[in-house]
Amino acid sequence: MDELRVVGATIVADPDRVLPAAEIAYSPVTGRVTYLGPVRGPARPVDLDGIGRLALPGLVNAHTHAGMSLLRGHSDDQPFDRWLGHVRAFELRMTRDDIRAGLRLSMAEMIRSGTVAFADMYLWDAGLLADARDAGLRVLAATAVFGYDAVAYPAATPETGAQVLDRTPALAAEVAGDDLVQVTFGPHAPYTCGPELLADVARRAATHDLAAHIHLSETAGEVRDTLSRHGCSPIELAHRVGLDAGRMHVAHAVHPDGDADLGVLAGPTVTVAHCPVSNLKLGAGVAPLPEFRAGGVSAGLGTDSMASNNSADLFEEMKTAVLLARGVRRDPTAVLAADVLRMATQGGARAFGGRLSGRLAVGEPADLIVLDVTAPHATPMPDPVAHLVYAARGSDVTDVVVAGRRLLADGRLTTLDEAAIREDVRSRVSRIAATLG
Repeated sequence: MDELRVVGATIVADPDRVLPAAEIAYSPVTGRVTYLGPVRGPARPVDLDGIGRLALPGLVNAHTHAGMSLLRGHSDDQPFDRWLGHVRAFELRMTRDDIRAGLRLSMAEMIRSGTVAFADMYLWDAGLLADARDAGLRVLAATAVFGYDAVAYPAATPETGAQVLDRTPALAAEVAGDDLVQVTFGPHAPYTCGPELLADVARRAATHDLAAHIHLSETAGEVRDTLSRHGCSPIELAHRVGLDAGRMHVAHAVHPDGDADLGVLAGPTVTVAHCPVSNLKLGAGVAPLPEFRAGGVSAGLGTDSMASNNSADLFEEMKTAVLLARGVRRDPTAVLAADVLRMATQGGARAFGGRLSGRLAVGEPADLIVLDVTAPHATPMPDPVAHLVYAARGSDVTDVVVAGRRLLADGRLTTLDEAAIREDVRSRVSRIAATLG
């Protein structure tokens, strides 16, 4: 079949372009959009009848730790230090197969809720990248490094941070021609890696033309400690060692230290993942989203891990992000629905280094999702963009297409066995919980 179509849907090509009762077509061979405009004729049996549905670019999860979904609800409602200890104790018992099961569960959840691409920091190797490719999602994958000698996942691999840094360029080269998979460096944070290691990553990233994915200024305590130890903020430290000279993808940035930090974040090769739900759950604070926008910071939306969020639903992140910004600023125009929808699509897409646009247009990747808008919470729907941010839910997603491949068809996963994944995860969690006592 040369072309598949979604016929009669309201199409949000981007937040500034909404086409009522329109058609979008794509090639399953090239994985690109081939047509966007008025309906050209009735839907064929192979097409998707879009009447009563809304189509839009697929969402991009700009920061997560997909392998951690086994920890969903593991230590809720605990002080941060205790939560961190509980999480780490669980992680130390996770084998590679446990991490793989967590990855597969996260991917099933992300597809179901409309995510087409995710920027991830956890354990990655060729086999796990193949799992993401087989599931059909796009991934920007970074194996986390916590220090040269640190073994991050001892039950899964004996690799030290130094060994991970050494193998990352080779892994990136192995998937260089893959349209779905990219590899980056993953220095965890300045407080785990230190300036020497961060400078080393900056040099390696420049040599091999790779990005770096890092946590910066997530908590006020982290900022205070870095100021005390190094005389500058975590964001400024990343700048001083040269990480932002190449592509730097920053998770959180909840507490930028003044205009200088905002200037670093607004750099031409820097992208930021705003994770409002995780930041709230862990009591980290509220990132200054209006200031990001005013300062030209390129920001997307992330869920963070299932240990600190419990959900991979980016529709929840959109609503939380816009309402938080308005509440903190006491201004209902501080951030608009169109702003956060753009973050969840185009903003996250920028972290992928030009491969994705986060919008629907002829010639762009056929990464799109379709939502049912016949439910009571979608009636009436005078503004589709506002509906997507304030009322839509991940469970409204009926279809997901990535690179012209249908990963969710009328609510059914086509690339993953959801029942088997869930059963596998339950047994693994029970085994690990028994060892924890």
